[in-house]
Amino acid sequence: MTYPEVDLLAVLVGDCAARKVSIAPGGWRTLSETELDRLRLRPRARDAVIALQKLTLREYPEFPAGKVSDAETVAAVYGPRLASLEHEIVIAIAVDGQNRMLAEFEVAKGGKHGAALTPADVLRPLIRVGASALILLHNHPSGDPTPSKEDIHLTKSLRNAGVVVGIPLLDHVIVAARAGGHVSLRHLGVLEEL
Repeated sequence: MTYPEVDLLAVLVGDCAARKVSIAPGGWRTLSETELDRLRLRPRARDAVIALQKLTLREYPEFPAGKVSDAETVAAVYGPRLASLEHEIVIAIAVDGQNRMLAEFEVAKGGKHGAALTPADVLRPLIRVGASALILLHNHPSGDPTPSKEDIHLTKSLRNAGVVVGIPLLDHVIVAARAGGHVSLRHLGVLEEL
């Protein structure tokens, strides 16, 4: 059985603190100590959130040097985790100027047929961590990684918004349990220059 993240946070930091941090723009994982202070959490809850941030940072996958923007590597790293899920998960990977992973953010979670998402949902946490670029990644529970019309529209919208805010979209990778395993929208030509 899966539990909403806010319920899991509540077990560790209490209901009130969990609600406050779970609705923070960009998510609780990257809130600075100043931002946590503004939420007026009890000292014990504040310390627990900081401890959780440090623990979850250690869970980010390891990429070979310079390979974070390679679709094959992204699919190999995330495919085992996402491809066989029965619901859609959308992850934004923040990349630094040396093509290294800064952070990952679960920016949407949906059902078997998709997850609602806007470019603002994706870019907000990336701006907060100072990303130089991003990779979008999601799974197709159907098992077929072929991009939908909505996937292509989101990719183009995010590409355009990323150019405006200075966080270019390097790729949008779709992983699935069969039919080739993954698709790169960059390789399909969807991310052609403006």
